[in-house]
Amino acid sequence: MIPIQRLICYIVVITLISIISIPAADASEYTVAPTGAEYTSIQEAINQSIPGDTILVNSGTYRENLLLDKKINLIGIDSGGGAPIIDPANKRNAMEILADGCRVEGFTFQNIELLNGILVKSRENTIGRNTVLNTAKGILLQSAMNNTIYGNNITNSSESGIALESSNDNLIEENIVSKNSIGIELDKYSLSNHIFRNNFDNTENVISKSATSVWSSPDQFTYTYLGNNKQSYMGNYWSNYRGKDKNGDGIGDSSYIIGANPNEILEFNQTINDAFPLMDPFPYYHDVVPSKGGITTAQPMPLPTFLGISQVSRTPTTIPETTPILSSTPQTSAEKTGIRPPTDVLVGELIVLLLAIEVVLIIFRYLKHQESRQEVLSNSQETPPQQKISRTSPPRISPAATLPETGAAVPGASRTYTSIAEQMSYFPNELENKYTEIKYIGRGGIAWVFSARRKSDSVMVAVKIPISFDEITGKSFLNEIAAWETLRHPNIVKVTALNILPVLFVEMEYVPDSLEAIEKPIPVWKAVHLIRSIADGLKYAHEQGFIHRDIKPHNILLDKDFVPKITDWGMSKVLTNEVKNSSIAGFSLSYAAPEQVSPSEFGRTDERTDIYQLGVVFYELVTGSVPFGGESIVEVGNAIMRVQPIPPSEFNSDAAIVEKIILKCLEKDPAKRFQSTSEFLDA
Repeated sequence: MIPIQRLICYIVVITLISIISIPAADASEYTVAPTGAEYTSIQEAINQSIPGDTILVNSGTYRENLLLDKKINLIGIDSGGGAPIIDPANKRNAMEILADGCRVEGFTFQNIELLNGILVKSRENTIGRNTVLNTAKGILLQSAMNNTIYGNNITNSSESGIALESSNDNLIEENIVSKNSIGIELDKYSLSNHIFRNNFDNTENVISKSATSVWSSPDQFTYTYLGNNKQSYMGNYWSNYRGKDKNGDGIGDSSYIIGANPNEILEFNQTINDAFPLMDPFPYYHDVVPSKGGITTAQPMPLPTFLGISQVSRTPTTIPETTPILSSTPQTSAEKTGIRPPTDVLVGELIVLLLAIEVVLIIFRYLKHQESRQEVLSNSQETPPQQKISRTSPPRISPAATLPETGAAVPGASRTYTSIAEQMSYFPNELENKYTEIKYIGRGGIAWVFSARRKSDSVMVAVKIPISFDEITGKSFLNEIAAWETLRHPNIVKVTALNILPVLFVEMEYVPDSLEAIEKPIPVWKAVHLIRSIADGLKYAHEQGFIHRDIKPHNILLDKDFVPKITDWGMSKVLTNEVKNSSIAGFSLSYAAPEQVSPSEFGRTDERTDIYQLGVVFYELVTGSVPFGGESIVEVGNAIMRVQPIPPSEFNSDAAIVEKIILKCLEKDPAKRFQSTSEFLDA
């Protein structure tokens, strides 16, 4: 007879293999029409779909407001009565896109007089070949990133045709924006957007406070204009442009001025302009092809042939790789289109299979252990043979546990005040057999952070648990720890354990306080002691090939002996040629170096970036404030790049002895700073 434990293992193996072998469900396609189709309501079809599905909407008028809360393709089909019309029955937004990666093409949105035609609050969507008319704002992007807005006809908006609010890295191309109060509007928090080959013919064509958005193509195009072959960068057509075109290439000889308001942009006296304005609307420029390779933007999916009517898709535009300022790194075309390379699929399946095998082995070992234990207990005189031995779960920590004192700090945590019961629910049950005295500290980036006492040796540690266990968070979590785990120095918080079983977690040295929590200014001698210790930690990290790039008081923890320890190496990067030639945005602005604010002007981040940030911390310790401030991120960014710091001695006469060292750290030009932490320590 097969032992019950072995039988269970066989069942588990067969079940796991069956699960792995089940192919993923193919994306479905649904049809919507006023009559005679699967659905007569677009929203009903959306509600019944799953991510990846395509919904084809036939000609007709649909009086409904649409909410896209999952990744779908919503395609309008001219089945004989023109593009399908979205004419809401009320005055809400005609369409709201909350999910990432949606595609909306081929519709007419109309008569939304008080609100918006299309409201986008997500990323990596494609909005193309739609007509939007009689709205307050035609297309509004709010906190939206990496979207493609192309080929739309937007007219008769009472406020603006296209509006961007706190939206970055969006591509806006080949749109016809006419007869609106304002053609396009960008606020000062919308950065690194690319806007070119659009037609603007409105009461007021543009209002922009964006300092880093680009109003012409980042690469040259070859094209035919008035029968002649030409090559040039291409901007936008502006109905009120009055410049000349002496060489007949269809590009204005002088720039079109977008705006010039030094209070709203990063640099004083900077003028925002379209340097390559089109002399005629973009349809006059034929056979437009990028003159050299780059990143191809997401190409609209080929539309199906329906009732004998073939829909033609738009030719993709190619954009070279550029580094946005104060924004996230642009994604590759494969990431943007959602296509995963076959190798990723194979690797993913192998990982799942290996994990499945590991789970089976763990179950098998556990059952074998239980079987042996049962035999021993059955033969023991102390335990009656009929007594059943069962494994009990460790007791859960009482919700009565309190938050640590205000000054407490752990690696990368910021305090979040939620209910104690909710806080404790974030700690996995699977880890409670390892730790006791578990207390919630806060949320740090992508992880919950707890203090706990290790049961094996009663040592207090900090434990970080990913906020979610999806693939993206898992990769980010492991990437953050990858560099950190290898660093061993008295002035760097030590990672003591990292594992994916029984759940993904990292254990590290517990440090009870932070530099952020202490009252400033502090005596100069004490500041010197702290800064030299921090510099020692940075010197070691630099020698190992890492830069931190986010040195600030919050990331400097203090142990009970006032020894500083650098934490939160999530922004750190390996000093290889590949990394030195890249730029990844993300930093704390008050402590940011000029090269982090404007890499195009000041160069890439390197060891001297850490030295600059160390100088900011030094300045704050002896004066009580950071060297550069302002009422907005724009003012702070401008001060970092353009304003000289007030000498520390003007705030604290005792700081005169270290003033030259601090000011050298704060040089705008990295070449004028200390060139290494060794040089800094020798000063």
